[in-house]
Amino acid sequence: MNTSATSLKAFGIYLILIPGLGLMLIPEFILDLFSLHHGNSFWLARMLGLLAFIVGVYYTIAARHKLRELYIPSVILRYFAAFFMGVLWLTGEVEVMILLFAVIDVCGATWTLMTLRHRMDT
Repeated sequence: MNTSATSLKAFGIYLILIPGLGLMLIPEFILDLFSLHHGNSFWLARMLGLLAFIVGVYYTIAARHKLRELYIPSVILRYFAAFFMGVLWLTGEVEVMILLFAVIDVCGATWTLMTLRHRMDT
C-alpha cells in the first residue's frame, strides 16, 4: 500500500542505512563514493552519521505509529534540506555529488506529499 507512513518508513530506513550506519562505520568509503572531500579525521562524519541514524529511527517510529502530525513537517524539512544542499553546492562548499542526496530528499518528500494529497482526494 502506497501510504504516507510507507514513504516515511522507507526514508527512515534509507537514513539508518546509508548516511547513518554508512558514515558511522565506513565514513571514508561513503565520502569517497560520493566524491565528498574530507580530511584525515572522520569523527565529524561519524557524528553526522549518528544524527542521521537517530533521525532515521524517529522516522520509522513515526511511520509505525502513524504519527500524522509529523508528516507535513517531514515534507517541509526534507525540501529544506535539499534546498540547503543545493546552496552549499552553488557556493562551492561541496561537490556536485551532494545533489544526489538532495534528489533523494526531494523524491522522498514528494512521495509523502503525493500520498497525503491522494488521501485528501479520497
